[in-house]
Amino acid sequence: KEEVEDCDVLHIHHAATFSEFFLPFSSICSEHSLVNTFHIPAGDCLGGEFAKLLIATLASLYAGRSKKFISVSAEIAAEIRKYSSGYVGDDNGNGTETVVIPNGVDTTRFYPLEEDEKAGVRKKKGVCIGYLGRLSPEKNIMNMIRAVKTLTSESGSHNLYLKIAGTGPLYEKIKKREDERIKVLGYVEDAPSFYRSVDIFLLPSKLEAQPIALLEAMASGLPIIATDVGDNKYFVQKNGIICGASAKEIRDAIKEILSEDLEKMGAESRRMVERDYTWDKIAERTLEVYKSVI
Repeated sequence: KEEVEDCDVLHIHHAATFSEFFLPFSSICSEHSLVNTFHIPAGDCLGGEFAKLLIATLASLYAGRSKKFISVSAEIAAEIRKYSSGYVGDDNGNGTETVVIPNGVDTTRFYPLEEDEKAGVRKKKGVCIGYLGRLSPEKNIMNMIRAVKTLTSESGSHNLYLKIAGTGPLYEKIKKREDERIKVLGYVEDAPSFYRSVDIFLLPSKLEAQPIALLEAMASGLPIIATDVGDNKYFVQKNGIICGASAKEIRDAIKEILSEDLEKMGAESRRMVERDYTWDKIAERTLEVYKSVI
């Protein structure tokens, strides 16, 4: 309590930890202007339904107590608004307004490899698909591997490779699926270099909000394949392909993107990030929220 007593705004970031459910009943909340950011992912799978329950509980607990809710995802914002009772139009009433402010990315750290350099590597070694993230069930890594293995066994697709970076509870299981075309790297210290070492970024998740890895890949000038969960569809338009989460749907998306202009898609990814998703732009939007609640 002493650490925040001189603060004008108390900004709570929700990841559904134990203390978040009790904080609304603390005097800290009644003595400060509260802003809450929701990072909890959701989807149509069982884990997604549980996540929606957490969102409903937290939004109900803080509605009326907090001055503003921020959601990193438009899809999650729609879920939050169901429980921020009393909010109508531009009038807070007894509820809490929800605004969408997505994650951002450092475009000076994540940037594209020069296209002529990348084209030279691609010509020598083929096309490399990359994934960077947690290796856990909701990330749907096994279906991504099945999709790539199916394609590499087909005639005309022998120049396709997959790099998987990250750690998590499924690491050992995924590592066993490694072969000459699929490499499981574990934790990578230098994420920017990883993105610059691949040609396409694939996000096969069954559960997301607004993934930072997607923005990092876009800032790195990569074409994107992403499943239709969370806010992915708002970020993957002319710069890639949105698909379903089954192995067949991911396979079809890979096959489709290989016939597209990868350089053009990658340039569009970078353009979108520079226009809307640098950390400076996200910070400005967050500062406006702070000003509105003081």
